[in-house]
Amino acid sequence: MVAPAPTRSAEPQTLAEWLASGRVRGRVRFSDGAASVLIDADQRQYFGPSTLKATAPLFKRNAALADFEAVSADVWTAQTAALGAPQALARLIWFGALLAGEGRLVAGYGPDERFKLTKWPQTEREFPKHFRIATAMMKGPATVGEIAEASHVPEVDVADFVNASLATGFAEPYREPDPEPDASKSGGLFGRLRGR
Repeated sequence: MVAPAPTRSAEPQTLAEWLASGRVRGRVRFSDGAASVLIDADQRQYFGPSTLKATAPLFKRNAALADFEAVSADVWTAQTAALGAPQALARLIWFGALLAGEGRLVAGYGPDERFKLTKWPQTEREFPKHFRIATAMMKGPATVGEIAEASHVPEVDVADFVNASLATGFAEPYREPDPEPDASKSGGLFGRLRGR
């Protein structure tokens, strides 16, 4: 259920890693021939297909900084006008993280790890199961297996959703809170007087 730890070089290797790294700057085009997006990294938005699934080929290939082609202002204006309204770059980051684990939690998280949603995520219409997963996660911290059982969704889909939610700050690993200090053992004059 946990993805093997990838061997990493100093440079990001995929579009998802580049977007998450924050190292892409300015207005650029990223394409693979079948799909293309225009990214305004400074404004944290992109222009491209309205459906995320149409951008999937962009996340399947390796990427180098040279693959992000700078776009001149006049070309940017003409091409973005044809693509419609800008979309939040967080959507692409979310989708890249959704695909990254390929049905397993990304490296660094184990099958016994418990996760909780920190806030309700924007669920995509393309992924109707995610509403059920988010509903189950809002009930309290749970493992991928527990979330799958509660939502009636396969564990591979839950793991992908958890990866995407972690990458965008909608979820976090659950940590047991530190125990409260025992008030009866507090020192000082008032503590001793209360203990009488």
